[in-house]
Amino acid sequence: MPPTPPHAPETDTDFMLPEGHKSGNGAIIGTVIIIVLLVFGALYFWGAQLNRTPGTLPLIPGDATTTQQ
Repeated sequence: MPPTPPHAPETDTDFMLPEGHKSGNGAIIGTVIIIVLLVFGALYFWGAQLNRTPGTLPLIPGDATTTQQ
């Protein structure tokens, strides 16, 4: 009969996690930050596009040139 090792390797790795560890929060926070940055970037480029295209000039009413008597 062959000799057995003194300690068999453990296959359960739950003992490596700290107690009360919540997994997934970092991934959610990272995703939210990336989405917010993409939205701000899109607004920046959209504003630059609006500033680049000429629009119609606003109507500025002037004083009356004739006087009524």
